[in-house]
Amino acid sequence: QITFPATTYTSSEELRKAIVENAMQYVGNKYVHGGNSLETGTDCSGFTMLIFAQYGYSLSRTPSGQLSSAGRSIDYSEIQPGDIICYTENGTKCSHVAMHIGDGQIVHAANSRKGICIGNADYNTIIGIKNVID
Repeated sequence: QITFPATTYTSSEELRKAIVENAMQYVGNKYVHGGNSLETGTDCSGFTMLIFAQYGYSLSRTPSGQLSSAGRSIDYSEIQPGDIICYTENGTKCSHVAMHIGDGQIVHAANSRKGICIGNADYNTIIGIKNVID
């Protein structure tokens, strides 16, 4: 059963909680490179793009596009649930994105083996963090 977002929130904390809860309902679904469906499969940047689109936010379809143009850059010490963590494999290009859910955890479309899952935020090299919400 899929629940859709409410239309009004009284605080950014309430909005962040709703976005994270919404994203969490897709845990266990498939990773599909280039996919554009939360139900039948998507990749990392598609996952964050599709979740945020349900709340009226327009994000790039690519990890590097989300790093360069989504929200504002923040330090890890400022991270809140609903922020986007951008990762790098080679130290220069953003190759993966995930949503921070609190307590050092992320939800993301990891890969074709793991699908959409929860993991540790520090599992790979972080190249940037984006606050899209406020």
